[in-house]
Amino acid sequence: MRIRSVALAACVVAPALISGCQLTGTTADVSKGKTLFVSKCGSCHTLARAGTTGVTGPNLDAAFERARRDGFGQSTFAGMVEHQIKYPPRNAQLDPQTHKALTRMPADLVTGAAVTDVAQYVAQSAGNPGKDTGPLAAIGGKKSQGTAREQNGTLSIPVVQGGQLAYEFAIARATAGNVTIESKNPQGTPHNISIEGNGADVKGAVVQNGGTSKLTEKLKAGTYTFYCSVDGHRQAGMVGKLVVR
Repeated sequence: MRIRSVALAACVVAPALISGCQLTGTTADVSKGKTLFVSKCGSCHTLARAGTTGVTGPNLDAAFERARRDGFGQSTFAGMVEHQIKYPPRNAQLDPQTHKALTRMPADLVTGAAVTDVAQYVAQSAGNPGKDTGPLAAIGGKKSQGTAREQNGTLSIPVVQGGQLAYEFAIARATAGNVTIESKNPQGTPHNISIEGNGADVKGAVVQNGGTSKLTEKLKAGTYTFYCSVDGHRQAGMVGKLVVR
């Protein structure tokens, strides 16, 4: 999900637009909203409370911080987000901060009552310091952790479930020689596995929806970096260390 910074800024500074963005009398399942946000939107947007680090869409904490500080309320924020989900921009826009093109948000990313669920979660969380508590604390983007180890010449470094930009493992270890590195991607967001360093620079195919990115390389002893080469994903956290001995 990509929410335009330009539209958000306009809704914050223009009173006429603000009144059109407000929601009243709504009920929502914010736990469901957080779950959906992480899986559907986290690969594009940064939202600290959700644990997401996407960089190809606007940073939602930054987008809402000033408006929250200026006293605008949750109903206004929810209306803004819901409008963007229901009526995504037809053309690619430029991020006003980086001036890079943002790919158009897909239509019908979430539908029905789920739109309100996501909008209300973002509205209560974006630009709001601190951490989620209660049931919401158990929901969030998964971080890379642990070590992947080569077995019989194959090293498996899968992508995490959900929408977080992360591999299952933060570190990988292999034996010098021919090594096949595989990365199964269960997400709808495209990813791949690539390595660089110590004389190597190899990229696997970009895959999604259960596909496996794969590369084979003769590795000598030393330290390498494994990462996703899809634009913005490495910067968002899809990167780790490969040690070959």
